[in-house]
Amino acid sequence: MRTPRTLCLLAICTLLATGCSAIGFAYNNAPSYFASELEDAFDLDDTQRRELDTRMQQFFNWHRQQELSRYQQVLDDAALNAADGISAPEFLQFIDGLRLAFLRLLGQAIISFGDMGLTLTPAQIDHYDRYYREISAEYYDYLEMSLQQREIYREEQALERLEKWFGPFDANQLQKIRPRLRQLPEFYEAWIRYREERQLALVTALREAPTAGLSEQQLKTILLDPETDYARAFEVERIAYWQVYAQMVEDISGGLSKAQLKHAIDRLRKYSLAFEDLSSQDQS
Repeated sequence: MRTPRTLCLLAICTLLATGCSAIGFAYNNAPSYFASELEDAFDLDDTQRRELDTRMQQFFNWHRQQELSRYQQVLDDAALNAADGISAPEFLQFIDGLRLAFLRLLGQAIISFGDMGLTLTPAQIDHYDRYYREISAEYYDYLEMSLQQREIYREEQALERLEKWFGPFDANQLQKIRPRLRQLPEFYEAWIRYREERQLALVTALREAPTAGLSEQQLKTILLDPETDYARAFEVERIAYWQVYAQMVEDISGGLSKAQLKHAIDRLRKYSLAFEDLSSQDQS
């Protein structure tokens, strides 16, 4: 299973990466999917599974009622801002909106599931830690790359994300875009290191829970507090990266065709309409 933080991030990213016509199907099946992920990660017993299933449904009911309309607003604002091109401040506003949604999601996940950590056995915590190492193999591979290999990897990943939103770039556009992608700061290593230290803190807290307890505040400190040593160091890197990225998007935006800009706007609006439809569905 994935960490609670990753679980929350997936709940957003899975929807934004899913084809618009499939968002409803993906969302309505998300409770069972994420419950299954958590069950596998921690090797939960039958009693824990039943409790998790109940709580997962309640969690997604909260999310449908409280969060989908906020997603819709973020997407609507981004589509409106992009109509005449994308400025760096507008892009940062979009990223901040997604980040705040993620933080609210994680905070509620801690409230909904955090005390289940007290039910975990040492064997289940060991199982989770092994599982985490297995799903992190790609990140460890990155740390083993040469500087040139890392640059190529980051460039291709960034280009793939841009083309998902704007559609394919022509040869002239790529000639201008690729050098800008290479100027993006090295962000992956800082993120991987942060992820590792946060994971260590979480597993340590789970192991100590039988004697020391495990409170919502403790989990929020580990997973959300920007003032932990590992979070504070990472925040500097994160902010610097997105500032450079936002300026790059602004510069790229000036060279987009009308069709490419429309591609991004249409995608944002389709997501917004999908979330509006989901938030209005009766799940009683």
